[in-house]
Amino acid sequence: MAIMKYINRLKYIDYMIQRKATGNLDHFAKRNNVSRSTLSEILNDMKEMGYPIKYDRGRRTYYYEEAGEMISCLFLKYGEVLPREKMKQIGMIDKLCFSPTAVFELCK
Repeated sequence: MAIMKYINRLKYIDYMIQRKATGNLDHFAKRNNVSRSTLSEILNDMKEMGYPIKYDRGRRTYYYEEAGEMISCLFLKYGEVLPREKMKQIGMIDKLCFSPTAVFELCK
């Protein structure tokens, strides 16, 4: 179950960044039990996925440049109606629309 381990690691990284409690790259890597280069790759992957991750040299911590968080649901059944609470977890509730394939899109 390597994918579950990776997802759980992403959740923990997200949790630490939310709290601005990561420390520098070496310290953050140690807390995640990975090498510095592995954590750097993970952070780059997250940035490519749209996470607005920045590093504050003064405070020596990673943080999100914009308010937001990782969504809890990675699979959405076609035709599934999400309760308002789940929509709030995703964020931008008033700006999301559904496409015919149940993919979230910004309303135009």
